[in-house]
Amino acid sequence: MALPFWAEAIGRPTLLTPHIHDLGLVKDALERWASGLDITRLGSLAACVSVAPVVWRFLKAAWGESYGWIRQFFMATVTVPARDPLNRTVTSWVMANVVQHRGNRSFTARTRVHSGDVADRAALLKKKRREVQYLPHFETTYFWHGSCLYFVSRSLDSFHASMSDPSYDGFGGEELTIGCLGWSTNPIKRLIQTCQEFADMQTEFFVVIYARDRYGMSWQPKARKPIRRVDTVHFDDGLKQALLADIRTYLDPSTRRLYQSRSMPYRRGYLFFGPPGTGKSSLSTALAGEFGLDLYEVKIPCVASDQDLEQMFHEIPPQCIVLLEDVDAIWTDRDSEKDESLAVARSNCTLSGLLGVLDGVGSAEGRIVIMTTNKPDRLDNALVRPGRVDMKVMLGNISQKSAEQMFIRMFTPDIESSPLVSKDQHETRELHEESLLELNTLRNLAFQFSSQIPEDTFTPSQLQGFFQLHLNNATEAVDNIAHWVERELCRTLLDDISVVSEGKMP
Repeated sequence: MALPFWAEAIGRPTLLTPHIHDLGLVKDALERWASGLDITRLGSLAACVSVAPVVWRFLKAAWGESYGWIRQFFMATVTVPARDPLNRTVTSWVMANVVQHRGNRSFTARTRVHSGDVADRAALLKKKRREVQYLPHFETTYFWHGSCLYFVSRSLDSFHASMSDPSYDGFGGEELTIGCLGWSTNPIKRLIQTCQEFADMQTEFFVVIYARDRYGMSWQPKARKPIRRVDTVHFDDGLKQALLADIRTYLDPSTRRLYQSRSMPYRRGYLFFGPPGTGKSSLSTALAGEFGLDLYEVKIPCVASDQDLEQMFHEIPPQCIVLLEDVDAIWTDRDSEKDESLAVARSNCTLSGLLGVLDGVGSAEGRIVIMTTNKPDRLDNALVRPGRVDMKVMLGNISQKSAEQMFIRMFTPDIESSPLVSKDQHETRELHEESLLELNTLRNLAFQFSSQIPEDTFTPSQLQGFFQLHLNNATEAVDNIAHWVERELCRTLLDDISVVSEGKMP
């Protein structure tokens, strides 16, 4: 088949060579192509192209007017504020059940700030490329749920504004409008209930920790941590069981009815005190997971004023744990502390402001308040009296018994994740007997390990730092513990000598 004249001209080998000497061929081909054009048709085409934007603006305006009229008279809507926790719940459900199933083509890419868990611990020490996080986003999406047609709208302007916050993970943060066909909002309420049930299933095995946003304006999810067992926080076992029993009794519905019938305020307060690194915050997180409660974190030195503290407590729901960290920072006597070495982080809040939010006239009931401090002797008696602090829990340095328990926990093999070659009963019995032999060996190693740990000398975090260096070999950990203990004792002694020397200096 013969090629068109322009294709034949352009396709000549002389035009494809890197050195073109005969540009007249190109000029001739263009002139022949232009001479064959119909100017009338070209003008009509240009006219149509120029009219298209006008038609598009007209259709868009007509659709906006029609949609507004339909929405006003034939749709029911519910608006969820941007910073409300329900906003995140609804957005998460829409992302998981609507947007992702449709193969969304609109994403925002950004560098992931908080990387996920890394199986290879050695990789944590390497400098590596940071992960990219792809966040699907939408402005309005329509979907069928049950027998009803819904739409969910959010503002992309507020979405991009939220992107500047490093803690933002793409879920929530923009005002949502949920609507459906009809005059009743009951279908929307059922959809919101479905979203809440979905959120409950997602957080069943996690503890959600809330903190104030960077502007101090509202509570936002700070982290979602896997539930930590209480037995992984090492302190006196008797005190631990008493603490669990006390919280369990307080959360029992019959206890609430008993408090109400006696006209007693339904509150419970605890004080966790001890040296840094003994697990006060870890125990609070573990208790939240144990009893299925959210944790609201309040760092007292970071609170600007009594008014801010009052606003924070006003927005905290009743069924939760409130963690007040470093409560000794409130009543530091600024005039008496002339020595800069005694200076600590201070808060602009006052003692009366804290007491007011704990059990004042407008304070809510049903919460568990946990206060932590490294300096219990600095606390005012008005704060630690019964009714505000109902139980004191000391988390001190680790004992030999707790060190033995920590060793077993660190090196116990994960039986659930180990692959089973066969489900034959004979092989299963052999595997069970082998695991028992390994457990007996592990217990012997744990006893050898703990016998070299001085009683009430090291914090659990110090010992955990040692385990991180020997997680792959229990025998190696036993062989190296004596040298580690000697080195840490020498370091502590040198630090004490340094402090004393500085104290004697003029």
